Amino acid sequence: MSKVVVVTDSTAHLPENLIQELDLRIIPLHVVWGDKVYQDNVDLKSENFYTMLRQAKDLPTTSQPSPKEFMDLYKPILDAGDKIISIHISSGISGTVNSAFQAKEMLGSQDIEIVDSKSSGMVLGLIAVLAARRARENASLKECKELAEKAVANSNVFFMVNTLEYLHKGGRIGGASALLGSALDLKPILYFKDGKIESYEKVRTKKKAINRIIEIAREMIGAKRPVHLAILQVEAEEDAEYVKAELKKLYSPQEIQDLLITSLSPVIGTHTGPGVIAICYIAGV
Repeated sequence: MSKVVVVTDSTAHLPENLIQELDLRIIPLHVVWGDKVYQDNVDLKSENFYTMLRQAKDLPTTSQPSPKEFMDLYKPILDAGDKIISIHISSGISGTVNSAFQAKEMLGSQDIEIVDSKSSGMVLGLIAVLAARRARENASLKECKELAEKAVANSNVFFMVNTLEYLHKGGRIGGASALLGSALDLKPILYFKDGKIESYEKVRTKKKAINRIIEIAREMIGAKRPVHLAILQVEAEEDAEYVKAELKKLYSPQEIQDLLITSLSPVIGTHTGPGVIAICYIAGV
């Protein structure tokens, strides 16, 4: 009997135990640094990446997987008689979704559905996890896609970066570019709007920004249940633990289905730099 296999990309940066448990297939994006091309989170891991980033004279760039790389991943799954739901980083900041569509067209398969997460990081990761859990309940490809699209519509991430320098240099800043040149002590809170990174508001001091992110997430989640949460941090472990403790005060164990702390993959870290703290959520799905 055919099953639905969930494919996502390395920017989801899912914990290895979840990847194994749910049999998720991961396609890596690329980090281009000088004359070297690394596979995101394969031969360039986040543990080493941020030290290298701080010491680098020239910042790396990033690129999406090619249609051929998608075909090489898709074909064995289809040859086994299985179907694919492929969920990826926002098309507003990456060409990954476009490569996936090209691969589907080249394979001429009706057994591949592609979903634009309109986000990245663990928002993407949580959407993939929910779809994979549904697939394990023997749901159809159509049912898995409907669930993933519902999750996209009920998710977001609110995050604080130490500096907008990396987002600006990487060309991923969207409407948040208006914040450039503002006072150094202002901490911008950013989010995804229509698949692009935009400014939500500016807060003075890091501590106030972190508390405000918690408050915004609570406002956005409202009365929707269940709640799936992930805290993203880059060299901000103590802040992440503080956010986790605060979220546990807001929601009972019965209301929270997931509460994870993860980092950012090198591809996303290229554009944010170190010192990131974020809350990702899906609510009511």
